[in-house]
Amino acid sequence: MSWTNADGLVVKFGTERAEVMPGGVNMKNVHKTFVHKFTYADVANTDTAAADPSAAFIPAGSVIVRAVLYVTTAFVGATGVLDIGLKIADGTNTDDDGILSTGIATIDAAGDAVIGDGALVLQETGDLTAKRFTADQYIMTTYDTAAFTAGAATLVIEYLDLE
Repeated sequence: MSWTNADGLVVKFGTERAEVMPGGVNMKNVHKTFVHKFTYADVANTDTAAADPSAAFIPAGSVIVRAVLYVTTAFVGATGVLDIGLKIADGTNTDDDGILSTGIATIDAAGDAVIGDGALVLQETGDLTAKRFTADQYIMTTYDTAAFTAGAATLVIEYLDLE
């Protein structure tokens, strides 16, 4: 049994099935984007705190293919080094600079853009299996050498959700 609604959509009931469209294309979009905005005040010396349960995360089974840090307000800190990495929900460090580790000279002006080159970002010759996460991953931003006194940025991560 079926009927056509006012929008022209055919609605089927009971045992009547929709037409099967065979093919070799996975219609699920596996390419996703994760955006994380932060300021210098969010950058700590260490980060072992459990993740906020309402925070966005990169799901288990994913692989990071690209990461870019866009500086929106210049970072200030004479010798500061910004580390961007990942941790699991309980706060255990996956890799504190696995996405990016960059000195103040590359993030000291609004408009600077830095490509993530950490060990968790899949390289062209990288091993997909080794980079695939076994647990949900949360962003962690830390510093080395000295704290920042100003700065803001947007981190854009492109990943494949392979689950």
